[in-house]
Amino acid sequence: MPDMLKEIPYVLLIAGAALLGLWWSNFFFDHGIPHWQSRKVGHAFGGVALLFCALLFSSWIWPVILMTGFVLMLGGARVIKPAMFRGVGSGRGTATLSEVYFPLISLPVVGLGWGLWDRPLESVACVLMMAWGDCLTGWVRGLRYTKPTKGWEGSLAMFATCMVISWAFIKPFGLGVAVAVGATLTEYVCGDVSPVKWLRWADDNWAIPLASAIIYFGALYAFGL
Repeated sequence: MPDMLKEIPYVLLIAGAALLGLWWSNFFFDHGIPHWQSRKVGHAFGGVALLFCALLFSSWIWPVILMTGFVLMLGGARVIKPAMFRGVGSGRGTATLSEVYFPLISLPVVGLGWGLWDRPLESVACVLMMAWGDCLTGWVRGLRYTKPTKGWEGSLAMFATCMVISWAFIKPFGLGVAVAVGATLTEYVCGDVSPVKWLRWADDNWAIPLASAIIYFGALYAFGL
């Protein structure tokens, strides 16, 4: 408990980083940036907040508390004030819960990966595949196509970003490559504009971190890495 109290300044810093991302998403959306691009800003800042969690906290407890708080806050906004986080999704008037899926899927991926297997950076890296990889993918495709769609340019940007994340946080290198490939393929086949129609129900905000974690932790278990 004393260590947790000492880490309260980190809690404020990390929560502030995530909230700043939500504010910037609203700002860009309010200034004419399409929603499918403005929400990527929230992704990027959310990834920064998660990385800070792995680097600053001594255990998984605060990260789980923070992620639970953001699930409740973003989910509650859907009911109480839908336009509050319009830049990432609440103001669109659709049934999708994309902005809620980000912290929601982070709970089992980071909570179990860190709390059960003591792999904080690797667990966070699985979520960064979506937070940063999908973010850059969306902006690249936006510059190329000016509409939400899939294309090889975006997938190349996704793979390059995931490879950098893997190189930095996942060992051995071959396993990192497998995670990057899996994340890239998952991003391409999932989501509402997927070329694979029967997978359009699978929101890539939860599918990418989940697929990355299954590949990474599955390989650890299967091969005793």
